[in-house]
Amino acid sequence: MGAAQSPESARPFWRRLALQLKIRAKDRAFAREVEEMRSAQPTIRERQQDLVRFYLNYENLIEILCDAASYGPTPGLEAAYRSGREWMAKNYPTMRRHVIAYLKYSAEDAQLSLERHRGSADAFEALFYAPTLSEFMEHDDGQMIGRINRTREALTRYGHHLRMLASND
Repeated sequence: MGAAQSPESARPFWRRLALQLKIRAKDRAFAREVEEMRSAQPTIRERQQDLVRFYLNYENLIEILCDAASYGPTPGLEAAYRSGREWMAKNYPTMRRHVIAYLKYSAEDAQLSLERHRGSADAFEALFYAPTLSEFMEHDDGQMIGRINRTREALTRYGHHLRMLASND
């Protein structure tokens, strides 16, 4: 028992030790990444502010679509639609990850977009998929009001969820 170990018999010990040190280093790096991701997440208050900003732009787009349904796609409405569509296309993907859980799906939303632009869309995207207001109105499938109702409902439910989270803080 008192005899010294040979270098051959000590190798497995050093390999295990080296492996354990590597694993611990990776665990610490992973823990740092998780903590950074948590701190990078927006607060409930920031999410509420984002929802308000999104909702104002969403309502502006809805107003443009309803005006176009009543008066036709006038040049002023076309310009407003392009601007609203651009804003929605840029900002909806971020909001989508939150509101999608509250959105009731309809096959007509995806079908309309598939037929016109070869990509499926949810109810929000179906409200701004067309590159121009004229094209939107020309290819309207009569489901615009239903889409508006479902998207408003999703935004309302998401807002309620945020209020509940805020009241628990």
